Amino acid sequence: MGHKLAFDADRPVDDRYGPPECGELDEIADVLADGRLSGGAPVVASYEQALAAWFGVKRAVAVNSGSSALHATLVALGVRAGDEVLVPATAPVPTAMPILTCGATPVVVDTQPGSLAFDPAHLNARLSPRTKAAVSLPLWGYPADDAAAADVLAGAGVPLIEDACQAHGTIVRGRYAGTSHRTGCFSTHDRKLLSTGEGGFILTDDEDLAERIDHYTHLGHLTGASHGVNYKLAAPLAAIGVRRLASLSEQIRNRRANAARLLRVLQDGGPLIELVHDQADRPNYYNLVLVAPLALARPLAAAFVRAGLPPDSIRFGYRPLYHRPIFSTFAAACPNAEQLTATTFQLPVHPGMSESAIAWVADRIRVAAEGQSE
Repeated sequence: MGHKLAFDADRPVDDRYGPPECGELDEIADVLADGRLSGGAPVVASYEQALAAWFGVKRAVAVNSGSSALHATLVALGVRAGDEVLVPATAPVPTAMPILTCGATPVVVDTQPGSLAFDPAHLNARLSPRTKAAVSLPLWGYPADDAAAADVLAGAGVPLIEDACQAHGTIVRGRYAGTSHRTGCFSTHDRKLLSTGEGGFILTDDEDLAERIDHYTHLGHLTGASHGVNYKLAAPLAAIGVRRLASLSEQIRNRRANAARLLRVLQDGGPLIELVHDQADRPNYYNLVLVAPLALARPLAAAFVRAGLPPDSIRFGYRPLYHRPIFSTFAAACPNAEQLTATTFQLPVHPGMSESAIAWVADRIRVAAEGQSE
């Protein structure tokens, strides 16, 4: 019997990765037997300790979503109504919504040419006395080297938060994304590399900040002395996270191997290249991201759509943040971000793809590129 393909004509490749069973049911059964299912259960603390150890930081605080992680961090850093938070124009809606939740104003900053990193000059120009924080974004699991921007922010006394919700295990300057600046915020939504269905966590080496975040996300520890919200992660989800965290490194290795196979079909001088990053940095390959010249972006996008591999610009209408109605009043001239969002192509490389699926995607890349080569 021949090998059954993992795709069909209507949906050639499923980009949703379901990790293999790794004992989650046993872990959940133990939690159910214990009887403590809330965010105060022992397994939640165990999960936080495991996260801190895996990423090499002092503290991890588990919460119920990546948006909660960002909101709680902003609140703990003192962001209030009337304040401003710098955010890259490439940010998707979930990155900026928590800023609005604080009553603050998102101030959109352009990226460097062909990069996800802040443009330091534009960032410096957008600083004001009301700036209370900045959020960087290693989107699609690709490194956003914001060292230059961090220097500008440090000079102004503005903390930098990494929205690493898609960047579990991404390496920037020898460190994991989410561990280089004041805090790192992560999601463990169903589509993320570390998936608990819903959930998130915050990483930091600042013990005092970690305590403020923990206090806020646990209803002020019910003392009634200060305001807090209920952002706790439920115990069964933490149980899933404990087991799946153990296989995260292997998943990233497999994603990198699949990405390398697809990159080998790109020809020197061809219309497609990988999204540029420093050679020493390493994406986790949430997606493999290819980039084309602006003049060829539309025909290549059409080719990928015909192949059943629509880029985010088509599938989700991905554009700079201020193209969304709720953020339109915050528009600024961001030509680099405009070009980046219009010329990138996101392709699945997750470990659930069969050998046939990887070969099929490689062939679609080759056909698309050859169709635009002179």
